[in-house]
Formats: sequence, structure tokens, C-alpha cells
Amino acid sequence: MLTTFKATEPRIETNVLKYVVDNVISKGQDILAAGSGSDNVTDFGTVLGKITLGALDAAYAARAGNTGNFTNAFANPKVAPGSKLGVYTVTFVAATRFRVEDPDGIELGEGTTGVAFTNALKFTITAGGTPAAVGDAADITVTAAAGSAKVVPINFAATDGSQNAYAIALAKKVAKDGGADQPILTLKRLAAIDPNYLIWPAGATDNQKAAALDQLEKKHIIQLP
Repeated sequence: MLTTFKATEPRIETNVLKYVVDNVISKGQDILAAGSGSDNVTDFGTVLGKITLGALDAAYAARAGNTGNFTNAFANPKVAPGSKLGVYTVTFVAATRFRVEDPDGIELGEGTTGVAFTNALKFTITAGGTPAAVGDAADITVTAAAGSAKVVPINFAATDGSQNAYAIALAKKVAKDGGADQPILTLKRLAAIDPNYLIWPAGATDNQKAAALDQLEKKHIIQLP
């Protein structure tokens, strides 16, 4: 079982970090996301997760030159979690039938006007007063919400990627609730640490900690015996 370091003196980097292959290779700069509901706070040794599956948004635009005047309404959510970013195409193959392709040109299926299309995207196209012609098209652009690719203290209950161990904080930082993101020095790879100095979220179980340490080991961040 891991112990949790408790001491009255301030933490320092060398409490946590015992060996690095190279400062440039092993360490790096990340962005600590501003808090949402509470501050995001780190100290030396805070285990960090990275937001890789932020909330996704989608914008619809019918192409100029279409014959039909069909319209679109998104469902909620517009985009399924984990969907690809980029431009999806909607192309009519008949007056009331269309084909949907993802940003890589992979067909997601066909849909019918007036019927909800549910796949990576969730929307309903409604026919207008002028029927669509074969070849009429629209673009749906999927983007990631603010916060993606930023780090936060690991959150085992999250589903946005920050439930996985990504790095270890090598600085004391506060990214306030509703405030500004903060740059933070992190340990990313090729290093040895003392796991007794790591900081975990309240209530983290031994199994969760062990799984996170395994994830860090895959980055060649190893524990000293």
C-alpha cells in the first residue's frame, strides 16, 4: 500500500523527482485548465490527467448553389463523445434521402428527411418547399470545446480523458474557478519518482492509484523501490 507524505515543511521538486534522463526530454510545459465549479490546485507531486475528449460542438451550413431549401435541427447532444473533429458532409442521393460521411470520407450511413439521423452526429433534416436535388449538400463542422488538451488534477470519475494519469505536476499552481488557465511545469516521461510524495484526489482507492501508476510507467516514469 502506498503511503501519503505528510509534513509541515513545503514540498520541493526533489521530494518527488529522484532521477531524470534529461531535463528537456523528461519535463515539459502544459496548461492547467481553469477551474469549473472549483479551483484546480496543484503542488509538487500532484498526479495530472489530460482532457482529451472535451465536449464537442457542431455547426451546420448548407452549401451555396443547392436546389432544395432543406433545413437542419440538431439533437442534444449534437455530437457523440469521442467523435472525430473536422468537416462531415451530408450529400443528397434522392429528394428525401442523403448520405453522411465523416472527415476522413468514411460513410456513416444514409438518412431520410424528417427522420432523426443518429450516429456520430445527431440531427434531423427537414425538407423545404423546394425538394432537394441529387448532389445537394451541407457541411457539419465538429470542433472541440475550450479545455481540450489541457491538464487538471486526475479525476477518476471523469470521462473526458482526465481519469487517466498523464503527467506529474512539478509546480504549485492555482487555476481559479472561472479564471485564467495557468502554465505549469510537468514531468512527462523517462524519470524515477518516489510514489510516497504523490498527491491524489480525496477518496482515491489503492486500486485506482495502482492503475494510474501503471499508466505512468508506460511513459517510463518508474517508482523507486
